[in-house]
Amino acid sequence: MQAIQFFNGKFVPKESITFSIDDVGVLRGFGIFDYFKVYNGAPAFMEAHLNRFESSALLLGMEIPFSRNEIETAIFKIIQHNEFPLSGVKVLMTGGASPDGFSAGKPNLVITNTAVSETNPSFYAEGVSLMTHQFTREMPQVKTTNYATAVRLEPIWKQKGHIDVLYHDGHYISEVSRSNVFLVEGNKLITNEEGVLPGITRMNVVNLAPQLGFVVEVRPIALSEVLAAQEVFITSTNKKVMPVVKIDDQEIADGKVGAKTKLLMEGYAKLLAEETKQPSFQN
Repeated sequence: MQAIQFFNGKFVPKESITFSIDDVGVLRGFGIFDYFKVYNGAPAFMEAHLNRFESSALLLGMEIPFSRNEIETAIFKIIQHNEFPLSGVKVLMTGGASPDGFSAGKPNLVITNTAVSETNPSFYAEGVSLMTHQFTREMPQVKTTNYATAVRLEPIWKQKGHIDVLYHDGHYISEVSRSNVFLVEGNKLITNEEGVLPGITRMNVVNLAPQLGFVVEVRPIALSEVLAAQEVFITSTNKKVMPVVKIDDQEIADGKVGAKTKLLMEGYAKLLAEETKQPSFQN
């Protein structure tokens, strides 16, 4: 059975989705998206992701051409039709075809549902490493389609054996290109919020942490503090709670996955299983 997607009110194969070359999403990078996982037909934290999508549109002054109910109905229709055991849903809106090469036009709304694979389990058992790069994202609170810096840097971090890049301004960190950052110091869980995308997994971990005995501190974090931390991990829809054991050439503590990070990994796995009504999750 051929998979279907949603494009401006119609349900079509992915190959039938086309954009004008004059779309400001193509010409000027003027577009937003959000993304969440679906487990055996059950979306994970869909409402929170759609809330963020609406917030991104508002902050960019974009008008979503369909109602929340219409978008949710379309999402469930393509999920039920495609029947993927594990998949991702991406809700994407571009600025539309421009009359003059600069001004926005009528927005395009696309919702795709694509089968995905599980993340490499060794990333959770052994931890991962990050490369650092001095860079400040424009409008970090908006989930835009502009990932030019990360796409440019990807071949470099892969060549060096890293899985992603940690941005900083020369003193304070902001975020990883597609993830939020946490430090563990004793029973304190530290994360930042200024200059970062309000991650949905981040939000869930912040809410979960006190139940697991952590005191949450939300404040700016210096790069030097990250390098000296007892434990570091990153969070995102795809990565969930992923331990970081090395940054550039420096190991974090003893270079192994920490006990507190493991506790949060297990706690988030249970939360995700409850949300999607699955028997269990393993990192």
